[in-house]
Formats: sequence, C-alpha cells, structure tokens
Amino acid sequence: MNYTKLNTKYKFKALVSKDLRDEIEEKGVCSNCKSPNTGEDWCNKCDPGRFLREGKSSGDPELDKLIYESQLQTNNYYHNLEWIPYDRFQDIKPIGKGGYAIVYSATWLDGEPNELHRERTGPITVALKKFKSSLNIMEALTNEVKIHNECNTGSTRLYGITRGPRSKEPIMVLAYAKHGNLRNYLKEKFSTLKWEHKLNILSFVTLNLQVIHGSGCIHKDLHSGNILIGFNDPTFNFGESLNSKLSSLGLNLNDDEFPDTKITDFGLSQFINNSKTSDSTNVCGILPYVAPEILEGEPYTEASDIYSLGIIMTELTTGKPPYGTVPHNDDLTLAICSGLRPRVAKGTPKRYIDLVNQCLDAEPQERPSSIELYRIFENWKLKLEDKKPSKIFDEFSEADKIILESPAEITLHDGAIYISRNMRFPNNLPKSVNSQRVQFEDNNVSDSDLINRMLVIAIQEQSQGIFLFECYYV
Repeated sequence: MNYTKLNTKYKFKALVSKDLRDEIEEKGVCSNCKSPNTGEDWCNKCDPGRFLREGKSSGDPELDKLIYESQLQTNNYYHNLEWIPYDRFQDIKPIGKGGYAIVYSATWLDGEPNELHRERTGPITVALKKFKSSLNIMEALTNEVKIHNECNTGSTRLYGITRGPRSKEPIMVLAYAKHGNLRNYLKEKFSTLKWEHKLNILSFVTLNLQVIHGSGCIHKDLHSGNILIGFNDPTFNFGESLNSKLSSLGLNLNDDEFPDTKITDFGLSQFINNSKTSDSTNVCGILPYVAPEILEGEPYTEASDIYSLGIIMTELTTGKPPYGTVPHNDDLTLAICSGLRPRVAKGTPKRYIDLVNQCLDAEPQERPSSIELYRIFENWKLKLEDKKPSKIFDEFSEADKIILESPAEITLHDGAIYISRNMRFPNNLPKSVNSQRVQFEDNNVSDSDLINRMLVIAIQEQSQGIFLFECYYV
C-alpha cells in the first residue's frame, strides 16, 4: 500500500495508528474520496449508484432504484449487485423451466468481481433467470433481491440484473451450478453416491437454511429442484456475515470446506414478520414437499421448511422423487394430512429414519431446527470421515453395501408434477396426524395401494364425524 497517496489527514493517522493501517491493508482506499474504504474494496459513500453517475443506467428508473438500494446495503465489492448489459453475455441456452421462471446458461464475458483491486475473473458460465410474463415481474424481482441481500451466504449467489434485448424484462444473473439441481444429480449419480456424500449435502443444505432462517426469512418452496450442486466459485470465502452467524452458534468452518451445495429460488420466500395465514384453497409449491399444516391453512414457519427438508431426506435414500408413481391430487393431499409419508430405501440406518420422522412430525413445534440438524449431520459425517469403528460408522457403512434400483429406471406418473404451481385443496381437510414410523420401500405394495387404503379409512371416519385418525400401515 502506497500511503503517500492518502490525504494528509489519513496519511498522518496511518503512520501512527496500526489499526488504521491494518484496515487500509484489508479494505483499501476509495479511488474517489481517498478515504479508507468501509468494506473490502467498497466505499459506502461513493460506490452505491456509481453505475448511474458513470452513465450506465439500465434504462428503467424502477430497476435502477432497486439496484441502487441494494448497493446501499452492500458491505464489499464482491457481493455488489451490478447492472450488467445484455451484450456482455454469449452462448445463451435454455437449461430449465420452473413454475414461475425459465433458466438459461450463458457465458458472462467480464466474469465475477475479484476482491483484490476490483479485478475480474474473465469469462465464466452463469445462470440467467427470466420470470414468466404471468407474474408481476418487478414485484417478484424486488422480493427475490431483498431476500438475497439478507441471505447471500446461504443462497445461490446473485451477481446482478440485466434486461432482455426485445421485451426489456429484467433478468437475474446468478451463479451457475455445473451439476444442476439435486433431483437430476440423484438421477445421474445415485448408484455411486456413498452416505458420506449424502450427509455432506445435507450438512450444507441445513447450514444454508440456518443462514436463511437466521436472517428472518422462510423459503416456502424447498425441494430437490431448488438445491443446486457444484459451483465454479473457487475464490469464495465465507465472509464476516456467515462467520459471525456461525460464531454466535458456537460453530466454525474452514475456508477449504467450501460448500458447493446451495439453496436457490426465493420466488415464494418471505420474511417471517410478514408471514400471514395461508389460504389452503390456493397454495404454491410442489405438493409432496408442502407441510400438512400449510394444506390446512396455517401460516408458513421455519418448521414448514424443516418438513420439506425431511421429504428431501427420504429422497436421498431412494434417489427418487417422493410419490412419483401417483397423481398429485386431492387424494394424495388427504392421505398426507392423514399421516402418509414417503418411504425410505431398505437398509437406511435407523438413526437416520428416526431423524426423518422428527422432521416430518405432524406437530410443527416438534420438528428440529436447522441448526440442530446441521450439528447432527456434521457429527455423522465426521464419524464417516474418521473411518474409525463406531456405531454410527458401522451403520452407514453397512448401508453403503446395499445396491439400490437406479432412479433412471423409474417411470413417473403423468400426474406427478415436480414444478412449483398454484394448487387448490378442499377446505375441510382433517387435522393432520403423525405416522408412527416411516416405512421401507416394498415393491409388492405401491404408493397407490397405501393411499387407497387410507382413503377408505378416512371416508369411514368422516362419515362417523371423526376427523382424527391413524394412517394405515403395511
């Protein structure tokens, strides 16, 4: 650092104050006001709105305002939300479609910011998220940007905003996951995945979820399609925000334990203090992952995200989407409220099944928190990494020896819908009850058989004016 370039005031302080010297060494000096930066290569006084002063407007005052207000909350150059002209992208290809958006891959010619001296990495692959025209696009974008600002260390990185060349609609520019989403990853890699890898995925998903919940947010649409695997982000470090959250919880992570698993898609997310009573006649999401209390009209909570995570846990044992062989309709809804839960693969360790049952408890307050789950998964994962004989190591090692059916061989029912959508349910659903246990898969008993048997019981109980009943077990 060349201290002679500082103004007299700070040059003097730099010579006598070690703290100031250290701060300048870490954060640098603003090229505009010549004062020490307030964050790493970032000056809160000069940098917010710099793109406007340099004549780089998006052309939409409302979008410019959103980017500027986001930059006001930024504390370093690396996480600065940028306006990115569309002509800075090449090789744009569609890679996925959800209920409310279409996702493309693209080459960003400039590349992501580097924390050192405002350099760029050069061309990288990114994801472009384009909202469907049926949405209030600006409202949806504003909500996602706000959630990303609060949860940036627990979510897929948001680089900036661009606009389509013809319709001029805003498009989000996000980090690209080379392995895609967890659902497809399981379909392609399941036969080679060991329990250590599965626990590693769950460890980082629960860590991300803790950051989201700790920021006062609820995801509301957590499923295997919204968990991304494998990022091209080698320069990432956890940063002060995540480290401070972890420290307050008595947790620590090393930078070389980079979590390449991230939660994405905050289109339905909201802040907890904005949570309102749900309308069971109009729920958004993917039915198998929606907690039963939400189907009954209760408000979304952190616990409803935990239920969704429990469903993902069953998916990791089988490699198959939950309830894939039956239509996602009112019959399945009634069965879920009556205690039906997805089945797990034979050989799944008992301690894992017990934890799944806790996450899928019909009573939200009985479900564990994301940080409790993170600690459990980390403990199990470390036992497997140590490879020393123990009950935990032995149970999961035995489970690894079981060869399961490849998910690629499973034919999904045409009515099994795995994109988020608006769903309507009966307003007289019974109060949800607990399953006594999660069952193992049985090729002789289909999900359709289970649902039909439970519906018979449900009809009998309702005809007698009894709305609470236990589910049928095989």
